Amino acid sequence: MGMTFELKKVLDLEKWEKVQESIAIATQLAIILVDYKGKPVTQHSQVQPFCQLARQTPELAKFCEKCDARGGLEAVRTGQPFIYRCHFDIIDMAIPIILNGDYVGAIMAGEIHLEDGHEQLEQVLTLPDNKVLQDFKLAHQDLYQLYPKLSLDDLKKSANMLERISEYIVSEAIKKDYLVNAYKHSLHLSSTNDISDMDSLHTESLEFLKKDIDATLLDQKLKTQRDSIKVSNQQLQPAIDYLYVNKSKLVSLNDLATITHLSPSYLSRLLKEELGESFQVAYIKLKLSWAKELLETTSLPVQSISDSLGYIDTSYFVRLFKKHLGVTPLAYRKLHKKSLTTRM
Repeated sequence: MGMTFELKKVLDLEKWEKVQESIAIATQLAIILVDYKGKPVTQHSQVQPFCQLARQTPELAKFCEKCDARGGLEAVRTGQPFIYRCHFDIIDMAIPIILNGDYVGAIMAGEIHLEDGHEQLEQVLTLPDNKVLQDFKLAHQDLYQLYPKLSLDDLKKSANMLERISEYIVSEAIKKDYLVNAYKHSLHLSSTNDISDMDSLHTESLEFLKKDIDATLLDQKLKTQRDSIKVSNQQLQPAIDYLYVNKSKLVSLNDLATITHLSPSYLSRLLKEELGESFQVAYIKLKLSWAKELLETTSLPVQSISDSLGYIDTSYFVRLFKKHLGVTPLAYRKLHKKSLTTRM
């Protein structure tokens, strides 16, 4: 599949921050761009004093980042801007940025109070017994009262506008990646082929386009598979959502520990309690279930399917598939087609 995108490589951050600042002033929203872990990528535009102070306090900043990460993943899961209440009961929203099927970050906006509809919004992180949080809020009540007040309807309009901006970021990134790949490929052709051999050049160019189209089809197919599953332990939901959002990556336990703000050992124990088996075993089964669906519903090559699920070494993917399912991917596809024919 395509390269792994990073927001700081996709965007001209200096130009983006000027645009971000203008939007923040016009909408009365604080805005910041974060990566998939909830870590800031840009400066915080029009940040409110209470939030600024909280994010500068190490004991509280981790909760702010956790809310950012959970808000972004929930936006990906629902497929639309997600408006929510943070741990301080302040209104924020997340607009996801998804490239080639991977969640790479989000536009986070908000830091407001609502005139109406406050209670109907989900609070993504509740810390009722956290003394540090309670003491901080009590000590800075004057700053807490300074937040702008907007109607829920106005906030939703701003969310729709930011969603369009997110789509623009995605389209620019895809164009940039496609042009870079096409340019690299043309350089490769020029250096390895006699330019007079037009038939060979034409064939290789068509093969390059075919692979590009195959990758696009796989991206679309993976996106239409189930978004996620609900788990009983809500601490684990961001981790499970992240696995489903990033089907084309090989995600490690450490990646999930970063997302959930839990230690790898503790997270491993929680996942085993929830899933009934180790993370590694459960993750392989999940990957193979996606592979089976692609084999059943598409005619794309095994190599493309392997790449789409993060297995760059196709031979390793084939061995893994056979080890767990008893047959190779191609044999599985043939058996599936045969069973369909028999039923008819």
